[in-house]
Amino acid sequence: KKAILEVGCGEGIGTMMLACETRARVTGIDFDSTQIDYARRNLWEPFARLRPAEKDRLTFRSHDFVAARDDLGEFDGLVSLDVIEHVPQGEEEDRFLRRCHELLVAGGVAIIGTPNDYASPYASERSRLGHINLFKPDRYVETLERHFSNVFLMSMNDEVVHTGFNKMAHYLIAICVK
Repeated sequence: KKAILEVGCGEGIGTMMLACETRARVTGIDFDSTQIDYARRNLWEPFARLRPAEKDRLTFRSHDFVAARDDLGEFDGLVSLDVIEHVPQGEEEDRFLRRCHELLVAGGVAIIGTPNDYASPYASERSRLGHINLFKPDRYVETLERHFSNVFLMSMNDEVVHTGFNKMAHYLIAICVK
């Protein structure tokens, strides 16, 4: 991909990995400005020092992805891991996914990951409080198919990504094509 957006980048580690492992222009956004400040100070500044010719490829922005309508640009790749389970089901979930779709060019690919609701009985109390919109695999695919032309579901246990029995998986990863 040539332009990748990470939605909900937090402290920016995933965004940094994308910048280091690709030649793409990579933008990480998060509504939490303290996390973006951390990413700029601890990831972007060293990246710019070590790779001065590439420093413009990596950007961190404090941004409310759903509410703000300013131009982020167009992307052929989008990554959002551990975000959608914090977005309320219904209208806000729909706005979030519509925005993901809007920012992708035709044929663009979004990778959206979330904990599997089947694993929630084994989650900590703190995790259960923060995860207000967990998905079972069927609802996850159905929800994403309302916004993307193709959705490919994968599951993950520990570090193993597979297409096996998703009811036993801890994490769901969807590859979505516009």
